[in-house]
Amino acid sequence: MRRLYLCSALAALAACSNAGEKLGLPPTGVGPLGVAVYFDRDGTGNFTSFDTVFAGARIGLFVDQGIDTVVTGSTGEDGLLVFADVPFGRYRFGVVPGSLGDSLPVIDGDGVLLELTADPDSAVLGATVRVSHATVTLAEARSAPAGQRVFVRGVITSALQYFSDSSSFLSAGNTSLRVTRSAHRPGRNGNNPGDSVIVLGTIGSQDGQPVLLGGVILSVAEVLAPVASEVAVAEIPGARGGALDAALVHLAESEIADTATVGEDFHVWVASGADTALVVIDAKINVPRTAFAPGREGEWRGVLVPAGDGSWFLRVRPLNGDIVLN
Repeated sequence: MRRLYLCSALAALAACSNAGEKLGLPPTGVGPLGVAVYFDRDGTGNFTSFDTVFAGARIGLFVDQGIDTVVTGSTGEDGLLVFADVPFGRYRFGVVPGSLGDSLPVIDGDGVLLELTADPDSAVLGATVRVSHATVTLAEARSAPAGQRVFVRGVITSALQYFSDSSSFLSAGNTSLRVTRSAHRPGRNGNNPGDSVIVLGTIGSQDGQPVLLGGVILSVAEVLAPVASEVAVAEIPGARGGALDAALVHLAESEIADTATVGEDFHVWVASGADTALVVIDAKINVPRTAFAPGREGEWRGVLVPAGDGSWFLRVRPLNGDIVLN
């Protein structure tokens, strides 16, 4: 769909809103009412360069306080619908949800009052409607039905460039969520821990835990980087009953028990007393594997990832201080 500068389009429409002699209208008291519809593709709530106009949105015009439809129509390729020769009066309009497709449940801006009079100072001749996917919290995303296309907002705890599978990790309050096969929104890059982001993806599950599939990430601000939750070795395999799934954690005390190369990753088993846990070093992290000798003590900072068998492991990030060997 072609892009549209909606404000300019509506301003041009409003320029036709003066009294009858300027409109060239007959003395019967009629004029145009216009509605512009756009698709909020990045979830910001405002028309941006990422957004596009929405053609084919069906709109009904109603007399204010009435239920009968005066006239209906659909937006054109420019996202605009102009009801011409509407009698002076007060009107409201509604967008037919079925004309937007099943994946766009949000309609913001319809139902506003449009007043068409002969007085150029009181005539309101246009409205803009935003249609988009639903925005849900991370907690809601973790319990939402699979297949639903949504926006989520959160703060990056581990960025997509850190791991070979391009997974990202978000937090908001006490809730975390893993975003699989994530990517930057075109023209954007460099999301890092502490970036506040809007992510569009599809609700799904992987390895027994909720995830956001195929997330497209838009960074909108920089905030304080999230603080890792302190954990013990014994808490990692169960992720505190799953409450720490996808969470950023810090394991302060452990001893290396064993190591192995598994595929392209490096696995380190750590122990504290009789308790053991798995720490995974991604293939993208360039560290000398000979340094991880059994018996050495270390501390680790990373995110908890489900193994698919009901347990979790700690996947460390490639940041200074996230792997410390003593």
